[in-house]
Amino acid sequence: MASHAVYLHNSHEQHVGNEMKVPPIVRKLLIGVGSFAAFMSIVVAIIFQATSGLTKVADSFFDALKKGDTNQALNYFSEQALNQSSKENLNDFRLDNSLADLKNLSWSKRSISNTDSGELTGTVNLKNGQNIPLTISFTKEGEDWKIYSIKKESTGIVDGVDGEELPSEKRLIRLSRETTNRFMDVIKTNDFSSYYRGISYMWSMETSPEELSTAFQQFRKVYENQPASHQYFKSLANMEPIFTEKPSINQNSVLVISGKYNIKPKYTFTYKYVFEGLSWKLVGLEANF
Repeated sequence: MASHAVYLHNSHEQHVGNEMKVPPIVRKLLIGVGSFAAFMSIVVAIIFQATSGLTKVADSFFDALKKGDTNQALNYFSEQALNQSSKENLNDFRLDNSLADLKNLSWSKRSISNTDSGELTGTVNLKNGQNIPLTISFTKEGEDWKIYSIKKESTGIVDGVDGEELPSEKRLIRLSRETTNRFMDVIKTNDFSSYYRGISYMWSMETSPEELSTAFQQFRKVYENQPASHQYFKSLANMEPIFTEKPSINQNSVLVISGKYNIKPKYTFTYKYVFEGLSWKLVGLEANF
């Protein structure tokens, strides 16, 4: 047993004087391993170089938030991700995650696809030792990388086609109420330009304030011609929605929420959202009463 072990060992290392001879087959193997290691080093270097633009934007973005400069931080978002509530959302994001105590960032996964979109996955590390996992999606605007969305792993419900995480039930209710309230407001004020600025970039590219006004015209007529409806719309704004189907995220990464309000006449809805910037933004709705 012992001699056999020594023989195997010595078949790889044959000594003549102070020199070690390596058999040809082993020498070829070592050369192959060395070449593979060199190749992998080149690949890693290429990936890091290609994604360096992403990390620079992310580093600058979080540095601005650490300093409390939300106006500067907003400059790193793409036009697609911005809307009238972006600054408020960004302030909430900064406070909720204690980014004033940011220590450093670490990225475990980097990728670029189709030359105009990229993604970073990693953690925000705070001085108190807390680590916040998140994924940042990027899009190209001209020659510059811009942030399209930031998704933080949280205690939501995983219920999507690709295992995407749903917002918490509390957040789903809040999101539905906000959508209903904005809908009621635009019916009362007829200010579709303001409403248009609050929808998702994706939807805004397919519609206009004028088209929205036409689509909601029947609701406007009810409000204008039936004074009794004023109290109805006011009551809706103060009520809690009831989900009639389980909220879900479909194969197109669209969050779908269907529900109703216990009011007469009954108000039923299906609201659809896509994630842009730091929040879910409206990409479509169906409402009936």
